[in-house]
Amino acid sequence: MSNPRPIKSIVFPHRPGTGGPGSFQKRFEIKLKENGWRIEYAKENTSKPDIIFVIGGTRKVFWLLKMKIKGVPIIYRLDGINWLHTKKKVSFGYYLNKTLANSISKFIHAFLANRIIYQSTFVQEWWNRSGWKKAKNAVIIHNGVTIPKVEDIVNAVKQRKTNRLVVLEGTIDYTPYAIKLLNDLAKSLPEDIQIEIYGKFENNSVQGKLHNRLKYKGFLEHKNVYQVFQGAVYLSLDIHPACPNTVAEALACGNPVVAFNTGALSELVDASCGKIVDYGSNPWNLGYPDVKSLSRAIVEVFENYNSFSKNAYAKAKSDFDLTHMFQKYLDVFTN
Repeated sequence: MSNPRPIKSIVFPHRPGTGGPGSFQKRFEIKLKENGWRIEYAKENTSKPDIIFVIGGTRKVFWLLKMKIKGVPIIYRLDGINWLHTKKKVSFGYYLNKTLANSISKFIHAFLANRIIYQSTFVQEWWNRSGWKKAKNAVIIHNGVTIPKVEDIVNAVKQRKTNRLVVLEGTIDYTPYAIKLLNDLAKSLPEDIQIEIYGKFENNSVQGKLHNRLKYKGFLEHKNVYQVFQGAVYLSLDIHPACPNTVAEALACGNPVVAFNTGALSELVDASCGKIVDYGSNPWNLGYPDVKSLSRAIVEVFENYNSFSKNAYAKAKSDFDLTHMFQKYLDVFTN
C-alpha cells in the first residue's frame, strides 16, 4: 500500500484582510484546504513550512528574512505600486505610510522573494520600470473567479426588463473628479438607462452632489455581487487597476464591461465582451477623462447586449475560472 501524498504546509504573513487582497486570500485559502494543504499564519507558525505566500505586501520583513535564511521559498503575488498619494492632497502621515509600504514591497520584490507572481502584464511592466530591479523568476497569472452555470446567465438575460448600468467601486470618490464624471455621464446617457452606484465615499458630504438620475445603493457585500451584476452592464471607473476581480466577476455573470483604457483593463476585456475607450488625457496625472466616448460606448453595448453578454460569459469561462487559476498557482508552488 502506497503512502498518501504528504500534506503541504503554507504560511501567510497575516490572516485575510479587507479589500481585493483580502478577498483573494479568502478564496485561495478555501481552495488550498480543499486540496489538502495546511494553512498557518506568521504569528502561529512554529515549524518550517514548505512555502511562504505573501499577497500584496507585509511589514513582517525581519520574519521573512529569517525564513529565507532557513531556506523557505517565498512566493510574492504583486499588485501595482501605490501612486495616488503623490497626485492628491493627503495628510503627511498617509503619504509617509504609502511611501514606506512601497519601499518595503520593493525590498521584498528585489531581495527576498524566490518567485514573483504578477497579476497582469501591466503590473509586470510597472514593476520593471519602478521596482529596484527586474525579477528574473516571474510569471503572470490573471485573477480567477467562480463561474456561474450557463443556464443562470441565459435566464438572467431573458428576464432583462430595463437597461441597468452598474458602477461598483470600493471608494467611489477616490479620484478628485469622480462626482463630476458621474454627473456628466448621467446628463449624457439616454433616459432609459438606469444607473446604480455601489460602494463607499471617502468624503460623505459629496454624496449629496450626485445627479438625481444616479441611484446610490450603498456598500455592496461580496456575497451579493453576482446577483447585482446579472442582466446589467458594468462600468469600471478604476484607474490603473492591477487585475480587478470585479471585472472578472462581471464577465462571469455575462455582464459586458465598459471602461477607460488604463491599467490591465485591455488585457481582461476584448472587443467581443465590452468596450475599452481611450482615456482622453493623462490618467497618471488624473486628468479629466473623455466622458462623451464613455457614454457612446455604453449605448453601443446596450444596443447589442445579448451578443456582448454571451461573449462576456465565454471570456470568463475561458480565461478567469478560479479552478484554472488555482492550478497555475500550484504549479508555481510545487515546481
